[in-house]
Amino acid sequence: MNDVVRRTTLSEGAYAAIRRKIITGVLAPGSKLVVATIANGLELSATPVNEALAALEREGLVTYLPHRGYFVSAVTPEQVEEVYSVREVFELLAVRMAAEKADSHTAKRLRDILRDARKSIRLGDTSTFSDLDVEFHRVIWTSTNNSLAVRIGELIGGQIRLLVATTARAPGRFRGAFEEHSEIYRAIRDGNPRAAVSAMRKHIRNAGTALARASSEARTKEDASTSHRRRVRPRTE
Repeated sequence: MNDVVRRTTLSEGAYAAIRRKIITGVLAPGSKLVVATIANGLELSATPVNEALAALEREGLVTYLPHRGYFVSAVTPEQVEEVYSVREVFELLAVRMAAEKADSHTAKRLRDILRDARKSIRLGDTSTFSDLDVEFHRVIWTSTNNSLAVRIGELIGGQIRLLVATTARAPGRFRGAFEEHSEIYRAIRDGNPRAAVSAMRKHIRNAGTALARASSEARTKEDASTSHRRRVRPRTE
């Protein structure tokens, strides 16, 4: 029994470490995930790393290709649309519930996050802003006091972080996202479900549009680069 518990703990640790590198962009989309290399870096055996990669594959952050191994999942405009269509349904429900409760503790946490987010924008700290962005939405999920909603939110949140990291954090979206978050906060604080849903819908659709555009542009650049490499072949003597 102790061995099973220890193995689970190690797998969870490996999962958290690898996941963090993926959603922050340290491991770029398309990167090959070599089990031995990861295991050595984390000072673990191959077993917990394989278990972690299998869990990340189920989450959609990692792709397994037969006879080739694991890779960080690539992002396409189609994937952005797929993720955001689900995100909209889920988050509109969550924000409506949050506004109906109009809990003062939730409102205070959102206000504090906005204060820190404003500071990160002023400092140009995009990494911190991205963390605060996810935390803003996490506060809304958890305010539902629904464990299933929280798990769904975390799953969607991981996908969003992957998309954001892949698309260079959709340049120019930070200030717009901050203003949209502020509008959502005010609606929750005031206990106005209709305004909260409207503000969240606008936020999600604006974010989805920006990410889809950035993803499309990134793919166009990649295709152009690949085409150029094919045309320019090294000369042989």
